[in-house]
Amino acid sequence: MNVGYIGLGAMGGALARQIIGKFPLKVLDLNPAVVADFEAKGAVAVATAADMARQCDVVFLCLPRSTDVGHVIFGPGGLVEGLSPGKILIDQTSGVPEQTRSFAHRLAKLDVVLFDAPVSGSMAAAEAGTVSIITSGPQTAFDRCRPVLEAISRHVYRCGDRVGNGQTMKSVNNLMNTGCRFSTLEIVALGRKMGLTLEVMTQAINQTTARNFTSTGMLHAIAERRQATNFGLALQLKDTNQALALGVETSAPMPITTVVRGLLQIGVNTLGPNARLEQMIGLIESQADVRFVASAPAAQAPTERV
Repeated sequence: MNVGYIGLGAMGGALARQIIGKFPLKVLDLNPAVVADFEAKGAVAVATAADMARQCDVVFLCLPRSTDVGHVIFGPGGLVEGLSPGKILIDQTSGVPEQTRSFAHRLAKLDVVLFDAPVSGSMAAAEAGTVSIITSGPQTAFDRCRPVLEAISRHVYRCGDRVGNGQTMKSVNNLMNTGCRFSTLEIVALGRKMGLTLEVMTQAINQTTARNFTSTGMLHAIAERRQATNFGLALQLKDTNQALALGVETSAPMPITTVVRGLLQIGVNTLGPNARLEQMIGLIESQADVRFVASAPAAQAPTERV
């Protein structure tokens, strides 16, 4: 099976690297240096999305937004110009379910299947091949592509036959994670102001019902003064905006998510569009006028790992 991958950013690159050596891999990205790195590892670069569609049986996409996916599929030189019946597209973008279903409907008229397979987990998990892949779409296409999905990670889950369900589940997961992150950091800031050390609070929280992903991961990283995440703050805001839009569409009140969205917007406005989610630690410290680690300076922007 010939496999293509479009979008070799931080997460897409980590996922695509898992395929090298397991299936013939062709790659496409706007960053020539990243493409050259993949070529050095054994992948083959293609010039256009249309070329990739002609040469590959299955093409993955991992792009910032669903609008980018639509452009790569249907725009000039896009995949649609090289697709033929029986080929499969797999969208790993944290996208908008309704837009993804629309793409799938248009491609079905060409006898081409598109299904979604976003991922949940840290960059470290993606690099280790243990990230969770959440898929939804036709069972037959999923079964055909399962060996490639399992080459990326052994943790592959299905959310049914309806395209977009995987992206919906990803939105639910993102919101829970972000809400837990900010609420944990806010309460830890209070504890610091009351004289508790970060180490004592981390140990205590992780032995109680308050234990969560942030307390078991990020708090330890802060205490050890190392990077805990490398996700873009603006992308986190984008994901939250998408989830809130789903709430509006379904008449689901989301007051807590609205607060989280406000905090993210403050972060982007204050720290800039290229800030990382990690930098919210420093912002929360500044708002509370406290440091999580007493002798450490305010958190600085981490070094990019792409």
